[in-house]
Amino acid sequence: MLKVKPAVTLKGHQGPVNQVSYNSNGEYCSSAGDDKIIILWNPLDGVKLKVYGGHGQSVRHVISSHDNCHLASASADRCAFYWDVASGSILRRFRGHESVVNCVAFDKTSSVMMSGGNDSTVRIMDLKSRSYEPIQILADAKDSITSIGVSDDEIIVGSVDGRIRIYDLRMGKLHEDYVGESITNVRFSNDVQSVIVSSTDNTVRLIDKTSGQLLNDYTGHAHSKLQLQAASWYDDSSVLSTCENSKVFVWDLISGNVRQTLDLPALAQTISVHPSRYQFLTGHVSGQINLWITKGEKKADEEEGAKSMSCWALPPR
Repeated sequence: MLKVKPAVTLKGHQGPVNQVSYNSNGEYCSSAGDDKIIILWNPLDGVKLKVYGGHGQSVRHVISSHDNCHLASASADRCAFYWDVASGSILRRFRGHESVVNCVAFDKTSSVMMSGGNDSTVRIMDLKSRSYEPIQILADAKDSITSIGVSDDEIIVGSVDGRIRIYDLRMGKLHEDYVGESITNVRFSNDVQSVIVSSTDNTVRLIDKTSGQLLNDYTGHAHSKLQLQAASWYDDSSVLSTCENSKVFVWDLISGNVRQTLDLPALAQTISVHPSRYQFLTGHVSGQINLWITKGEKKADEEEGAKSMSCWALPPR
């Protein structure tokens, strides 16, 4: 059984951290906070690499493009921004949502950006076009959009209306599954065969994306009010979730049994799992971010050495 322990603390935000996200290869991460800024980090070394400012209100979400060259961010200022990682400049300011923007996503080619908000819509923008108008608006939800996930040919959307919606882009079809309680987060499993769903009935569910069948549920944690997140290890062996009493629960994906509970230094709403290692990040209301590793993982990373991102070189320390 893997045992997880805290390894590094990242300090830089002045207020709650709303989102922390690894980039596509897990060498860097970005975080978004109530302090209106985004920070790029080397999480293993605990080094702050760059700060991005420009939003007028709390930044709710940030994610890296698959080529690691760009960031997308969502804010309470009703805008979604498209950033250049290296220069820190804002390349596009997408307006149009009527309320808070909660989440953003890129497609696998990093040429399309999506944003979802409290106005119950998902707006899809073509980044190769000069137009700032969306190429499509998904308006099927009846309440706020809380999260968006993307696979090669599908978009999954979670909403406070208690439904997950999977848009099959290849077939042009919409599949809906009713969970019941407000959905705070949805993610594809790493094999993209199922969906991990967090909802406010103290339950994380694993649902088959094709049939809608409930494959397993994971309970024991407290989740009835906040917009918490769940994820799985890169090999889909375990499911992890934050909870409202400042813990992280780790369940065995198959049996549903609790493998471990971790005490956090403060409440965390956001969690991001490394794409190829048994490591994860938690972002806290205190403003700090914690890196959690399993035994031997940090040594392996140090032996591998630092690598450069595809689009820019690290600044000198």
